[in-house]
Amino acid sequence: MAKANRFLALLYVFSLVFLVMGTRIAGSAHGKQRPEHHYVNKLFVFGDSYVDTGNLGRLLGRLARSWFDPYGMTFPRKPTGRFSDGRVLTDYVASFLRIRSPIPYRIRKFGQKLLPYGMNFAVAGSGIFDTGNFQSNLTAQIDKFQAQIDDGVFSRHDLKSSAALIAVSGNDYQFLSQLDPDYLHLKVDLKRLSHIGVPKVIVTNLHPIGCIPSYTRPTNYTACYSNVSSAVAEHNRRVDELMQELGGGSDTTFLSLDVNTAFLNVLHRAKGAKEIKHPLVPCCVSRSNTTECGEIDAKGNRLYGVCRRPEEHFYWDSVHPTQAGWAAAFEFLRPSLREFLQL
Repeated sequence: MAKANRFLALLYVFSLVFLVMGTRIAGSAHGKQRPEHHYVNKLFVFGDSYVDTGNLGRLLGRLARSWFDPYGMTFPRKPTGRFSDGRVLTDYVASFLRIRSPIPYRIRKFGQKLLPYGMNFAVAGSGIFDTGNFQSNLTAQIDKFQAQIDDGVFSRHDLKSSAALIAVSGNDYQFLSQLDPDYLHLKVDLKRLSHIGVPKVIVTNLHPIGCIPSYTRPTNYTACYSNVSSAVAEHNRRVDELMQELGGGSDTTFLSLDVNTAFLNVLHRAKGAKEIKHPLVPCCVSRSNTTECGEIDAKGNRLYGVCRRPEEHFYWDSVHPTQAGWAAAFEFLRPSLREFLQL
């Protein structure tokens, strides 16, 4: 009887072992068939004023006009270092990911609670190369990113659920004719982000530069300047090719975010576009060709005028979109971002 009981006990134990092992094996096979979804909960931002949310220091005085009125008049009703009346591309991408907008690198020590959402290294006036604006180029921004990892602010595990957003908005435009066809410098920077461990990299293409107010002012903001269209198209073609090249044989996936088409869809009032009453006329207009929105004279008098309804304008100043402009353009960016990020 005792032997029979021991046999039944052993049989019970072995049954449990096989049950557990079977469950593990089944779970492993299921994991292979359905790999773990890549949820993005951290955003690292690089580039220029189209994505800068406060890295241009106030010490530059009026040159850092994004820290002065009327910038930020729509959101958050005060200047925050954004070159707009409100939110910029970074904010819309972060909202799309359902996270807070990442803390600007310059004020990282004062915003510890925002570190879980990534960090913004972009600074107005920068570019892929040195632009002569005394701001960090893309390589220098990635250096700062690497330093944050080396200092333990972000771990390798953090990077697994991250994405990088890089804005190329035209500060290098005057150098386009001199660029190597392979865009070696940009290629090196993007490869470096991949090597660091960022699994998804989003690079904006060049927006329709000929449509910004600084180009359309001579026509009283009635028509885009077409002479630069071919150069912009060539630049964007090369960026697309580079994304495809880097995407092969790499653990990182790359997306060329078509800001150009998104802008044109809104400016030309394409089907489905939110109607903007004044697509080419900026909201904040400088008094002369030598001054900018936000500038004042020695007596404190404004050298600019501001519209009453920024939401009726696509452009905010001579270069940058309004919050409403970004919101309208972003609607055309959602599908590609959703597919790329598997949301």
